[in-house]
Amino acid sequence: MIEVIRIKNSAEAIEKASLRLNEILDAHAHVPILFLSSGGSSFKLLDNITVFPPNFTVGMTDERFSQDLTINNFAQMIETSFFTKAQDKGSYFIDTRVQPGEYVEIFAKRFEDTLLSWRKEHPGGRIVITQGVGSDGHTVGIMPYAKEQSIFEELFERKSLVVGYDAQNKSEYPLRATITLSFLRMVDHSVLYMVGKEKKKALSVMLSMKGMLRETPARIIHEMKEVHIFTDIYE
Repeated sequence: MIEVIRIKNSAEAIEKASLRLNEILDAHAHVPILFLSSGGSSFKLLDNITVFPPNFTVGMTDERFSQDLTINNFAQMIETSFFTKAQDKGSYFIDTRVQPGEYVEIFAKRFEDTLLSWRKEHPGGRIVITQGVGSDGHTVGIMPYAKEQSIFEELFERKSLVVGYDAQNKSEYPLRATITLSFLRMVDHSVLYMVGKEKKKALSVMLSMKGMLRETPARIIHEMKEVHIFTDIYE
């Protein structure tokens, strides 16, 4: 199920997206919830979260492989009021800060093992995420490889839930670990925040029924269970 909510400006989009996120968390507060936040502009949704279920695990959808605390996504989350509130409520956290001497492949395996453990320990739990989409059509840390089908499939279509890789010139932060398409298909609820006229084409291609994932990874929304898109872009 895909729901598209078009809002007149980015501030209202944040407000409405946060409200929907709170509604989802509240509706499923009786079961364990794994909540993974995207970085970048999606962080803006966190400040308005007011629902902290009793069995609440928090982490990132994708991570920048850097020990620099101003670059690493989880390190940045720690500085938010959301993190402080969640911590005060007794929430659990998936710490994706890079450890000294850690390689990106080992880092990704540690990330994946934590997600696998959560699923094993909470078979009746719900997975809730926030999602962003770039002007190039990427989502979470999954970059487009339009002319390199085999590379795209090897990285993101495997059974692995997380992959660590070098995105090279496709990203300002090329070394990263991200949940894969396989994981996104398991997500129960996604709140997707996408604003800015520079993303108009990406939104149109993402919503189209035609196209390939390797060209526009964000088209995975058509294979996900439930996605709520909040945007200030009008076609």
